[in-house]
Parts: sequence; C-alpha cells; structure tokens
Amino acid sequence: MIERRDIVCVSFVTWDEHWGTPQQLMSRLAKRNRVLYVEQPMSPLSFLTGIRGRDVVMRQIRRWRTGPRVVAENVWACAPPLVLPFRTNKLVNAVNAAILRRWLSRQARQLGFNDVLYWNAQPSLPGLARAVHPALSLFHCVDDFSAIPHWWNQADSLRAREAEACREADIVVCTARKLVESRRQFNGNIHFVPNAANVELFAKSSLPETRVPDDIARLPGKVIGIFGVIDFRTDVDLIAYAARQRPDWSFALVGLIKGDVDLSPLRALRNVHIFGRKPEADLPGYLKAMDVCLIAYVLSEYTHHVFPLKLYDYMAAGKPIVATDMEELRPIEGEHLAIGRTPDAFVAAIQEAMTHDSPERAAARQREAAEQSWDRRVEQISSIIEPMLRPRDGRAGAGVRTQAEGMARN
Repeated sequence: MIERRDIVCVSFVTWDEHWGTPQQLMSRLAKRNRVLYVEQPMSPLSFLTGIRGRDVVMRQIRRWRTGPRVVAENVWACAPPLVLPFRTNKLVNAVNAAILRRWLSRQARQLGFNDVLYWNAQPSLPGLARAVHPALSLFHCVDDFSAIPHWWNQADSLRAREAEACREADIVVCTARKLVESRRQFNGNIHFVPNAANVELFAKSSLPETRVPDDIARLPGKVIGIFGVIDFRTDVDLIAYAARQRPDWSFALVGLIKGDVDLSPLRALRNVHIFGRKPEADLPGYLKAMDVCLIAYVLSEYTHHVFPLKLYDYMAAGKPIVATDMEELRPIEGEHLAIGRTPDAFVAAIQEAMTHDSPERAAARQREAAEQSWDRRVEQISSIIEPMLRPRDGRAGAGVRTQAEGMARN
C-alpha cells in the first residue's frame, strides 16, 4: 500500500453520504497516509436541482465556514465554498477553479500537506491540482457523469471538462471497461480497476449471530431485495411489474432515496416495502433477510458505463443476484449472477435463483467477493501509482502524523 503520503481527494459526494468508491478507498489509505477529503461543491442552483435537500445544502455551507473536520483516523473532510452554477461551462469552470484553487491551497497549508498525491474523482473540476503542487495526480473515473439525465447537466460541456481532467492527470483509473475505452484517447496511462466489496461488513450477513431487524423480518413470503441508492437509475417500472406478477413475494428497497425519482408505482403495491436509508451496522441484517438481491437499473448510456457497487457486496453476503442487461455485467453472467433481458425473463431469473440456491453456492459467492475486496483494490491501485511516485526528501522515516499534530497547524 502507498504509505507516508499526504493525499488530497476531490470527491463528488460528501463524506457522510452513501458510501461509494472515494470513501471506501480513502478510509483504507488513511491507515498509512493522511487524507484531505474535498466534498462535492454546492452552488445556489443546488437548492433547486432536487438532488440534495435544502437542509443538506445549508449544512455544507455551515461546514465550509467552520473549516476541515476530522471524520476518521487521519482523514479531514472539508466543504468547499459556494461556486457558480453550471460549472461545466468553460468560462464558469475557469472562474470556479480560480476560487477553489485559492481555497484548497489554504486548506492544505493549514494541515501541513505537501508533496501531495492528488486524487481527483470530480470530472467537472479540472485545473485544481496545481493548488497543491502534487508529486503525482490521478483522475479516478467512476461513472459517465455526462450521461446523467438531469435538466441542468450540460453533457457536451461536461465531456470537455472531463477530457481536461484526463489529460492533466499522470494516471487515469476507471471502474468500468467502457469508461476505459472512451477515455483512452485522452490519456494512454489508463487502467481498469472495478468497484469492490466491503467484505468485512457484509460477510456478517451469513453469521448465525447477525440479527435480522424487526421491520424486514416480519415480511411474508420470499424477500426480494434492492439495496443501495434509489435514484434515477432504478427501474421502478420493472420492479413494479415483478411485484405484480408475484404478489406472494415481498420486495424490499433499502437505501438512500436520492433526487426526484418517482416511487409512486411501488408505493401503490402492498408487497413492496420501502425502508429508506439504514445505519451501516444494521445493513448485514437487512441483507440476511433477502432471498435474492437485484441490480434493477434502467438501461441507458449512463448505466451501460456503470460497474455497480452493490454487486460484490451482495456476493459478500452470499446472496444470489439478478440484474438487468448492463454491459459491464455481461462478462460476469453465470454462476454468481443471472441477467433478465425482458420483464418476464427477469421474474423467471429470480425464481430460478431461489430454486437452485444452496449453501455451497452461497459460499462460492463469498469466496469470489473475498478476492474483490476494497483492501485488494487499494493494493491494485497502489501498484499502479508507486512506480511513478518520487521518494519524499527527508520524509522516509516520518510516518503518518496524528490528527492532533495536523490540526495543531491550523
């Protein structure tokens, strides 16, 4: 693993939002490094987009005013100042970049960060790296953000900004094969590293002592689970169709409901149960209650570039999986994953998965997930980065400073 480094990670989510790729990686890298985690910038338009509630936007404004906060051992998260809306526009982006560079430089100086490893996961914000004079810069492409179907998303402009982010980076890492294919033209030093599993957490689903929460334990019949963020990607119509076809099954949606996704077709069905976001410690229990887990995404240009976070988490819990026909999942189709290419085939695949499941198959899924852990992903990316990192002058024996030592510099 990379060690004794100061890492500045520019993310597209806040630290305490639904945990995704940036938080999973940074929380592990922080065991041997210091991390400054830069959260998603907000703009006045954030009050209107519906992606985040007004309370979330106001909280981030308050956090910007109070400065970096300790969120984990050797991790400081900080909320940027408000930026101009439509930041993917070239002129607006240049203004925002100037504002954010000055702000980011000050945060890094206050924490004593230097000779930084700059880790950018935010495609709309190229040009920030020089604020911290990085020893090496990496662009982490986790989705095709330009294909998100929101009214305010300027696709052509965002593609241009992301091309800049790719070109200015020393290394590009992508979580999906199609992302690699489409971005290779901008940077030849590009690598496919898929998302992984929180094995330690979700393997608890198979333990006898793991308790199933009362609200999901009382559901009748077989429980078909949808786990993770519920948003524009979720194929609400497909889930509703499956629920109508099999009223003897219970469909359980567990996770953050984000944006303006219309769940009314599901709320109208008696055998669909929407639980919302649950504490992390309770998640293994919810997964334990599920007989089959779904990756039910609407098929689109966006989702064909997605490698779902939930895939290996489901496997870590030992659960059979049925998915829609996403391109990134086709190479995995087989013993651990079934794909339903029509609504009827989707329902049939769920029944098939339950009929042929066994303790042996569950154990095989867990063994596969153990090979796809976030710890292994950290090692994989480290092996890409380390040959390009220059030694730290006079710092080889310094180790990682403690939180108190870092904050004392404020």
